Amino acid sequence: MRIFGGRKWPSLDLYSPGGRGDIKKPSLADYERLARNAREQGRSAVGRPGWLAAHGDRVRSLFAVVFGTEGPGVYRCLVTAVLDDGSGGSFTLDMSHADFDALPDVTADELVGMAHLYLAEMPPIDLDPDQRETWEHPE
Repeated sequence: MRIFGGRKWPSLDLYSPGGRGDIKKPSLADYERLARNAREQGRSAVGRPGWLAAHGDRVRSLFAVVFGTEGPGVYRCLVTAVLDDGSGGSFTLDMSHADFDALPDVTADELVGMAHLYLAEMPPIDLDPDQRETWEHPE
């Protein structure tokens, strides 16, 4: 549970109090194995096999975070798929604690890229009325 540079990942209260803050980077092969395990174990969160079958050749990156605990020794994870055009989506996938821990952490470059994707998706705040007037009717 170490982030780049050897520092420990912070805990995160976004999904559950004191939750894990790790961001993992499964490969497509990792995802397929983990989704198959979830199906074979009768888990309810088994990913999106049909969506990945249709889009797998366009997957640029997969990221996984712990969303919560699904049962003893099992995490409910949120997996985000980023496609070659920057689009994508997210879905849940159940996996064992050991399987999650074994996945590689994101790199510093990947973390910065993810932050920029998030920041770029924030909606712009409308201009204040006096700013709008100046914008619409420049001197």
